[in-house]
Formats: sequence, C-alpha cells, structure tokens
Amino acid sequence: MVCRSEFEFRIPNAADIRAVSACVRNELKIGWMNMDATQKLAQFMEAVNRSTAAQIAQEEQEARQEAEACIREAEAQCRAEADRTIAAAKSKITAKYQKQMSQVGYQGKTAFLSRRQELLMALFGDLREKLVAFTGENAYADWLKKLLTQQPPENGGTVLMREADLALKDQLADAVGSNVTFRADPAILIGGLSVLSADGRRCCNHTLDEAFAAQLRNFYRNHKIDGGDE
Repeated sequence: MVCRSEFEFRIPNAADIRAVSACVRNELKIGWMNMDATQKLAQFMEAVNRSTAAQIAQEEQEARQEAEACIREAEAQCRAEADRTIAAAKSKITAKYQKQMSQVGYQGKTAFLSRRQELLMALFGDLREKLVAFTGENAYADWLKKLLTQQPPENGGTVLMREADLALKDQLADAVGSNVTFRADPAILIGGLSVLSADGRRCCNHTLDEAFAAQLRNFYRNHKIDGGDE
C-alpha cells in the first residue's frame, strides 16, 4: 500500500473550481458589505469616472477624425477652386493678350501700308513731274518726231496729241511726209501721242500717260501690291 502525503498535489476537478469560485464571490460580497457608504460611493464614482473618461476619449477621437476628414475635404475643395480660378485667369489673360497683339498687328500693318502708299505716291508723283517738265524742253519735239519716223502713220491716219502740243503739228507733219490729221485728245494729260489707223480700228499708244501708268502697274505687280493688275 502506497502512503500519500496530505500535501500531495492533485489536478482540481470541476467541483473544486465551483467551490473556489463560490468562496471568492462570497468574500467579495462580504468585502462590499463590510465597506462603509463613503467607500462604496468613492468606488462607484471611480468606476463611473473611468467609464466616462473612456467614453469621452473615444468621442474625442471620433470628433478629431471627423474634423480631420472635413479639413482634408475643405483643403481639396479649396485647391480645386484655386486651380479653376487660376485656369480662368490664365485663359482671360491669354485672350486679352492675343486680342491686344492682334490689334497691334493690325494697327502696325495699317500704318505700314499707309506709309508705303505715301512713299509710292511721292515717288511716282516726282516721276510724273519730271515727265511733265520734259514736255517743256526742246528735246520733247525731237522725241515726238522720232516716234513718228520710227513707226510712220498710214495715209489718212490720225495723230492724237495734247491741246498744247498741236502747236508742233507743222513740224511733225513735215517729218512724217504723209497725209495725216492732227487732233487734240483730252485723255492725254502728260504728253506724247497716239496714232490711229485710217479706219480707226488700230491705235498705237505712245503717250507719256500710258508709259507712266505702265511703270506704276509694273511696280505694284513686281512687289505684289494690290492694284498691279489694274
């Protein structure tokens, strides 16, 4: 027979655990009953404070998270609004700049064309004055004779001239040596002459007016200026 010590350890069973639990509850109950009212109130307030502090901390955390979310959303909206405002401002400035540049370009082009036209008129005005001055020189009559001898008019033809140049018709008739008629043509303003055939169907234009107009047309055409084909 094996002897067992009264202090020998054994694994507690369910009955042992229930017995111990009952003893603990009984002790706690006895301890609570043995507390005076002040101790009970203090313990109760401590428990309430712990619960309230935990709840407040949780609510503060939730409020903080909600506030941070609101701030992030507000910042995102502000950035989006700022981007839209900046984009609109850029678009407005760009449109204004393009309009101003267009106006400057148009004004500059208009000023350039106006100035160019002034220079052309001055240039060709000077040329016209020189042609008019030429008609007052002695060489002018010789030039008219040369025109008629190089391309003599046919008998019965007509020579058209300025009214002022009809004073030279006798000299010109002697140079031609054929039966021609000299007549004033109001369309001839600068000088020179035109020769019509006897039937009036052909005309050789040797006027200074036509020479001046041809120079003007050629200049406009060569420099691609409007009016060169007129």
